[in-house]
Amino acid sequence: MKALQYAQNVADLFALPDGYLRVKELMDSEVASLDDIAEAIALDPVLTAKLLKLANSALYNLSFQVESINKALLVLGRNQVYNLVLSIGIGSACSKLDTSVIDLERFWEQSINAALIAKYLAECVGDKPTDRFYVAGLLHNIGELVVLQNAPELALRCQAYDSVHMPWKLQLDELGFTYAECGAELLNLWQIPDTIVGPIALQNSVKFDHKNMSQLIVYLAVKLALANQHPELYQTKHLIDPFVLELLNLSQLDILKAIDFCNTEGLFLLSVLNPRISTIY
Repeated sequence: MKALQYAQNVADLFALPDGYLRVKELMDSEVASLDDIAEAIALDPVLTAKLLKLANSALYNLSFQVESINKALLVLGRNQVYNLVLSIGIGSACSKLDTSVIDLERFWEQSINAALIAKYLAECVGDKPTDRFYVAGLLHNIGELVVLQNAPELALRCQAYDSVHMPWKLQLDELGFTYAECGAELLNLWQIPDTIVGPIALQNSVKFDHKNMSQLIVYLAVKLALANQHPELYQTKHLIDPFVLELLNLSQLDILKAIDFCNTEGLFLLSVLNPRISTIY
């Protein structure tokens, strides 16, 4: 099967919660007010609690407390709140899947690391709004869950990467496509904005273009997250083309700070998006 077929096969099983869909509908509406959006979010107490936790976290580093959805919408804006709701909704959708075949802890840690690193790097280079990079990092490997639901044995074999066989190359060998391609197909079916889907689809491309800053940031974040997750297998200098750092005008100190940021904040984000994993600590 092709990547699109895999995504289509799980579109119904791997569905976003109704609350997210209602919020997205209002966000896309030209007539819905901030009060309308806030009321829709408030109908889901779990969504509300998680959104406020994230709004008051180091993701935004605000100097004041955000104690209501209305205030979150006013302070952060519709797009940033939408991206938070999206990340929470996808975390909820993932929690309903059978993931016993793969290392779920590794999946979530790497996804969250990529999210935090991508947001930090976007802030370094001044590419705003930075929330779309957070979401792209979080979803960069969602194709693994798609393959897992279609062919668990192949997902298991794709976990057997090592210092010689890179994850995306092993995926190509086993599947004929990468998790990046498969994940992008699912996100397109979900009608996720192309500003998020595009960089995810191109995360493994080595055709670097200084005009496509989004691809460069996500490429870099994904590789740094992989090295951070598996220091016994990969060194950053072997995974990253230094030309990308040059194009983004980033230093080694920027890279170290991005990794430190994800290591500091990752556990908190993990506890919000997937508490069943964080309870093991």
